[in-house]
Amino acid sequence: MMTPSQTQKENQLHDELSLQQVKILLVDDRMENLVSLESLLRRKDENITYLLANSGEEALKIALEEELALILVDVQMPVMNGYEVARYLRNSSKTRDIPIIFVTAIDEKGSHLVEGFEAGAVDFLFKPLHPYITKAKVSAFIRFYLQKKALESANKLVMKANRELEERVQERTKELTRINNDLDNFIYTASHDLKAPISNIEGLMQLFYNSLSEDSKSSKKLQSIRSMIDDSITRFKKTLKDLTRVAKLEDEQSEEKDRLVFAELLQEVKLNIQELITTSDAEIIEDFSRAPDIVFSRKNLRSILYNLLSNAIKYRSGNRKPVVKVTTFIENNYTVLTVEDNGLGIRKRDQHKVFGMFKRLHNHTEGSGVGMAIVKRIIENAGGKIELESEAGVGSCFKVFLRH
Repeated sequence: MMTPSQTQKENQLHDELSLQQVKILLVDDRMENLVSLESLLRRKDENITYLLANSGEEALKIALEEELALILVDVQMPVMNGYEVARYLRNSSKTRDIPIIFVTAIDEKGSHLVEGFEAGAVDFLFKPLHPYITKAKVSAFIRFYLQKKALESANKLVMKANRELEERVQERTKELTRINNDLDNFIYTASHDLKAPISNIEGLMQLFYNSLSEDSKSSKKLQSIRSMIDDSITRFKKTLKDLTRVAKLEDEQSEEKDRLVFAELLQEVKLNIQELITTSDAEIIEDFSRAPDIVFSRKNLRSILYNLLSNAIKYRSGNRKPVVKVTTFIENNYTVLTVEDNGLGIRKRDQHKVFGMFKRLHNHTEGSGVGMAIVKRIIENAGGKIELESEAGVGSCFKVFLRH
């Protein structure tokens, strides 16, 4: 008598069979044995088809034509016995994975079992057949078959989803590449076409100023206006220069690289922003002992250092002396350059804007809002990445990962 758990498993198997067609091949040279075995295994309302073969040759033919979940084959048959059938099945790529159970009246001697397993059997059933044992073994192999089919279906769905995702990614990548190329072309064209008008404005302002009388030129109000116009023109020209730099970055990936010493390059940058350092009384602490040099484009690494260092000082806090720490170290396949300050910091919700074009989070200092976008593109074009850690009112730390 079956236990409740066994009854539950049988019911579950019955439900699974209702969704999946299963074929089982029964092989015996005596038809009455085939009918008896089929009657023992068959259940009402199950989705199992029992195929019958009364010779080894017929069994092989059916196995090659049908998708089988299991084969039960009698060992003692004339012409071609069960062991020979199993060996033929194992030699065919189409049938080698079908589980085979030998049905035999031979005593359970070790020699027979060894020969059977060597021929390719996965199990034995000994006559007279025990109904419960026979059903349990067949049910186990059916369940294995159903799980295998379910896994194959799941793998097909996953492969299909992966192909669709890959196609969408490729399409999206092409679209983004086209948009970026259009944007770069627009930026380059716009910056190029605006150079002439701004130069004309600059020249006309100079002509206008030269046409004024000496008394007018000496007017403090006029001098103030001229100074503001000159500053505006200078900022405009700098923005155009930055835009041109952005557009040209994609063409600079093959730029010649040199072995650069961080301390020497930082000294060059400090000389260029010496006035900013002096007026802000900024303290710059450097430590390149863990990674003193790197092979990189001099112009690009200088641009990275210049932007990060000047920003760290420009966006200083009014409550304390600006202190900037510049360090390097090795992490995995990267040389990591860090620039850490004790400045204004950036709110969490605004940090993603830092590397955007024309994005400025603080308006009390001058800038085009292009510098950090240039830095990010330089780094990514070189196979690296840049990360930001910041807290409003405390300071910021930029980590630049540069590939060796």
